[in-house]
Amino acid sequence: MKNKKLIIIIFIVVAAMIFIGSWIYSNTGLKGFEKEISNFALPENIEKIAIKSAIGDSGGNGNYSTYRVVLIVKTEMTIKELKQEFENMNLKFSNYYKNRDNTPIFYITHCESNVFKSSREFSLTFNELAKIEDYSNYYFIEFIE
Repeated sequence: MKNKKLIIIIFIVVAAMIFIGSWIYSNTGLKGFEKEISNFALPENIEKIAIKSAIGDSGGNGNYSTYRVVLIVKTEMTIKELKQEFENMNLKFSNYYKNRDNTPIFYITHCESNVFKSSREFSLTFNELAKIEDYSNYYFIEFIE
């Protein structure tokens, strides 16, 4: 009887630790940053295709610890129009790198393939774009922290 109670208590503690650990993993750090970006609403003329995150080099201190989230969108806008649209959205994220005006740092590049390549030694492959033949309306939007 005493062993059963101990086993039940151990099971409850382990289950609680797994739950808490999962919550922390998905709501902080890189996954938290990705979740924040994934959750903001885009205007009707911009379609969200995919989102992916990883840790890479920012070129600053060389420790390869920069959080990077890359969002792929499809729109008929130009890069300049898309950048202006994102600046007008007045995006706010909790604890991430910001410009002087408190807006998040992001870079927009035109998709040329299903592989995003940063100016630093960082790349992400998006299977969602593998069968696309015409990339003319697809853009990578890279957010960094």
